[in-house]
Amino acid sequence: MLLLNGRDITSQDCLGFLDGSFFQGARVMTTMLAQGHAVVDFTRHLDRLLSHATEFMSCQLPSAELLKFEVQSTLERSAERGGSRVRIMLFQDTSGLINRLIDIMSLEAETLMAKHPGSGVRLLNHTDRAWIRGSHVKTGLIGPHREKEIIRARTMGFEDVLWVNSEGEIAEATWANIFLIGRTGDLVEIATPPASSGLLLGLVRRRICELLHTAKIPVTERVVTIDELPRFDEAFVTSSIRGLIPVSQIDKHRFQTTRPNAVFHHILRLYQTWLTTEKSNYIGDLNKSTPKTDA
Repeated sequence: MLLLNGRDITSQDCLGFLDGSFFQGARVMTTMLAQGHAVVDFTRHLDRLLSHATEFMSCQLPSAELLKFEVQSTLERSAERGGSRVRIMLFQDTSGLINRLIDIMSLEAETLMAKHPGSGVRLLNHTDRAWIRGSHVKTGLIGPHREKEIIRARTMGFEDVLWVNSEGEIAEATWANIFLIGRTGDLVEIATPPASSGLLLGLVRRRICELLHTAKIPVTERVVTIDELPRFDEAFVTSSIRGLIPVSQIDKHRFQTTRPNAVFHHILRLYQTWLTTEKSNYIGDLNKSTPKTDA
């Protein structure tokens, strides 16, 4: 289901998508998981979206109230009562005006975060000399060079690419942040790359860090180099739609993430418990009031 500027998509709109006239200027987006009519961490997603839009766009932005109203009304019109992917995109057309596109797609049960592959995912490291350091803005655009590397990784039997910046620092997977777990005797280190290494600061990444801190489990945001991989025993990636996914291999280095006694399973249970029992903390009740009309 698609909504463009508060109305259903028309055939004329489709022509605009095809000739690219809708996407000539800046573009930012956010992707969220909906469970029925509620969206996981909706407020945080919306705050990040509008923050990125303020950074990249000079025109007047739609109000948060308007976006909330349109997301809820679209979800209520959808027949899907299970999991859905909700995407909000703000983009400029050829006239410079900011348009808003809301895209809601049903998810099959096996694609939900609780249904990760039992064998884990495999990542192929690639150093991108042009990788921009510092936190990234989510645009949904990869670029032909990165698409080529993803295809190459898949032809070699890997599911995704682990992107490394020009300094040899691990950044992220293509659509997910990464955590690495290492053991030294009885000590366990949980590390995730910092914004300075060049990544999109994902909201599930942020939520995992908060849950670990609350549980008194140390987690460190620090630079992790590709040369350090052999010292880590486990790894997992996080995304809003897929949740927590174990990593079984990066290049030739194999992890123990899928073993029954892996630390990963404890972290996964923390997240799943939060999802199922702390609804007041993670599901945004979308305001049904009439939105402002000046956005």
